[in-house]
Amino acid sequence: MKIIGIDEEENQVKKISKKKIIIASVVGVLLIAIIVIAILYCVNKEFRDFWDRYVLMKDVSENNLPSIAIDGVDSNRIFAYDKYIAILQNNVLTAYNSLGKQEYTEEMQITTPIADHKGRFLLIGDKGAQNLYLMAGNKKVWEKSLEGNISRVTVNKNGYVAVVLTGTTYQSVIQIFDATGKELFKTYLSTSTVADVDISLDNRYVSFVEVSSEATLVQSNIKTISVEKASTTPSESIIYTSEMQTNRLPIAIQYQEQNKLICFFDNEIDIWKDGSIEAIMYLEEDNKKITFADIKLNNQVVRVIENSSLLHTESTIEIMNTDSKNISTYVLQGVLREMITYDEVIALNLGSEVHFIGTNGWLKKKYTSSQEIKKIVVTDAFSGIVYRDKIEIVSY
Repeated sequence: MKIIGIDEEENQVKKISKKKIIIASVVGVLLIAIIVIAILYCVNKEFRDFWDRYVLMKDVSENNLPSIAIDGVDSNRIFAYDKYIAILQNNVLTAYNSLGKQEYTEEMQITTPIADHKGRFLLIGDKGAQNLYLMAGNKKVWEKSLEGNISRVTVNKNGYVAVVLTGTTYQSVIQIFDATGKELFKTYLSTSTVADVDISLDNRYVSFVEVSSEATLVQSNIKTISVEKASTTPSESIIYTSEMQTNRLPIAIQYQEQNKLICFFDNEIDIWKDGSIEAIMYLEEDNKKITFADIKLNNQVVRVIENSSLLHTESTIEIMNTDSKNISTYVLQGVLREMITYDEVIALNLGSEVHFIGTNGWLKKKYTSSQEIKKIVVTDAFSGIVYRDKIEIVSY
């Protein structure tokens, strides 16, 4: 029997302790390095740009990505939602996943498509006609033929639908459905039209922009309907009415969390909540050329300021959180041609280059093309770059 002496036992303990110290030191150094890199990535733009390009490989280019071959289909018949890029052609909706693989087909009688998408839902109507379809993921939830001509459609993330109809005995009709296709109520407007409509995230409210014109004057109101009251006591259903100044027309409205209604005017963006109004972002300022703005984001609004000199032009994207009012920025070189927003994603199209950024002002992906981009469709997980003969898929 081999007897281990005290000295030998102490040596083994020292070796084990030394090994633990080395492992702990290595782990500590790695943690410090990760923390330092994270801090530098957050606060130093030059470091972040370097890390995005050479480490995270966020730069991608045409012909190196999954793609879908198309045969000259009208770009207005291409949609992105949930996990799919969908193409409507010859009354058939064909959907593909982010790898360009076909997932499903669905027949639809649509001549002139008008669409909206939120979360899992894609709503497609036949503009100027009667047919309306709601998709949830890869399933058609319901379809309807409505009484009137569809002029505007919207869906929220719960699948609640609002449709604006014309061509009836009324100037406009707003028709509301739940996610199963059950009609909840109708609102009839005898002498005015609807410029926009949206449904709150908790399904409790519907707001719309009502526009009436007399001679050369345009008068608009923003009205909010209680869904519960509209179903029980319609005469009391309108709970807020806000009259605009003459010839001041909201371009778009969008509900965000906590029932904040974001209103997009030509000169500013406002928050309307419980009947109170707050201007949060101005679109006309001295010595600032503001070229784009949008409100179709999750608790954010955005504007683009173009700065030009003799040598170059740069565009600064300002993204404001509508709760904290904090602003994140992203600067790109060049003149912005188009901005597309959805949820937490902002696509910035410079013609043959697209920057996809998050609402934190950080780059998600940069896409470079060898030809002019026809259209971009956006979800919160990937986008489709549309050309005449293909759609390239950029995941981020």
